[in-house]
Amino acid sequence: MKNIFLTFLVLVLYITANAQCSIDTLITSPGIYPDSITNLDEAFVGQPYVTQIDVLTPLDTVVNLNGLTLNVTISNIDLTSVLGLPNNFSYSCNPPSCIFPGGTYACAEIFSTVDPSSSDVGYYPLIMTTSTLAINVPLIGSITQLDTVDYFYIDISNSTASLEHINKLTFELMDVFPNPTSNFANIQFVIGSSDKVNFLVFDCLGNIVENKVIDANKGVNKFSLDVSQYASALYTYCLISSNNFLSKKMLISNP
Repeated sequence: MKNIFLTFLVLVLYITANAQCSIDTLITSPGIYPDSITNLDEAFVGQPYVTQIDVLTPLDTVVNLNGLTLNVTISNIDLTSVLGLPNNFSYSCNPPSCIFPGGTYACAEIFSTVDPSSSDVGYYPLIMTTSTLAINVPLIGSITQLDTVDYFYIDISNSTASLEHINKLTFELMDVFPNPTSNFANIQFVIGSSDKVNFLVFDCLGNIVENKVIDANKGVNKFSLDVSQYASALYTYCLISSNNFLSKKMLISNP
């Protein structure tokens, strides 16, 4: 029993030590940061992971009640859960309760308790559930609204293994994520030296639907591709440097 208690105490102390995300008071507009395009930092095999989400809780909001549009005051928004985290990942908040009063700054931190391994490589969509308490609601007084934030993801990559042995000949194109994808596709590649590279997308008939030049930096490069206007189909995306040509497939599934 003593050993179990000590193990539990060490775990609590570890999580507490990782709970001190620094609140960013420079945010000017209520919302959650980063946004869906920027998204969360990438995780790498064999490296500790930590990423921060900043929040400025709005003071008020608009609700629809029996067909009536009403302005109400936000008492607080609670972050009640984060689902879909990789193995040995956890989260914490500042304030520690994960209860964010209206009109205040807050932050949450997602971190690894054990460094990701090669078996963890992959794409992890997250679902954050929230509960909003609105007050000063005419005739009712207060209401509670349940919501989800489902655009964040964590991508665990083996890229650092390549970077440890990177040289001028290194040139790797990663699988798009998510795949199938809609709205935005996230592209990542590794290059051994800074260079201009061409990125192209071809449809199933061989027509070029995307053609852009990228100023790539040595190491890992990533960007988001707007595919919201693409028809649902299978596409080929290519990366061309002065000496290399790489291609992969992506499936677009738009409404």
